[in-house]
Amino acid sequence: MPKRLISSPRKMMSAPRINIRARKLIRLSRPDLPPVTQVPGLNLPESRIHKALTELKINFQVQRNVLGGGILGGARADFLLPDYKIDLEYQGPFHGVAEGKARDILRNIGLTSQGWRVVPLYERDLKRLVPRILEVIGKPVMVGVGT
Repeated sequence: MPKRLISSPRKMMSAPRINIRARKLIRLSRPDLPPVTQVPGLNLPESRIHKALTELKINFQVQRNVLGGGILGGARADFLLPDYKIDLEYQGPFHGVAEGKARDILRNIGLTSQGWRVVPLYERDLKRLVPRILEVIGKPVMVGVGT
């Protein structure tokens, strides 16, 4: 009886299907946005937020330890806007896992107890980031700004 040189069709087809699915997910999860220079210590979406806040000339602090930082059971805030008492938090993939959700809850409770307002920013907000930030801080949004 001759040896089978080809493995089962199921094994042959599974790897390409997985690769195709992965490519589709990557393509769907990236909105059409202009390129941005990555800020050291920030990921690309956070770099976009950094750029928008800089363009708007808003006073902000990046990746600031709050409530004692990680050592004392506190947290790290993505973008603190001290003039508005707002914490802008980009909700990336880590925020969807149990550990990320737990950290978010603790950070949010601590910040809100001190009078801060925590505002999440999502990937969908990156397409109209400047108007979204203006909405959050309570400034009028002009037509055509940041589109």
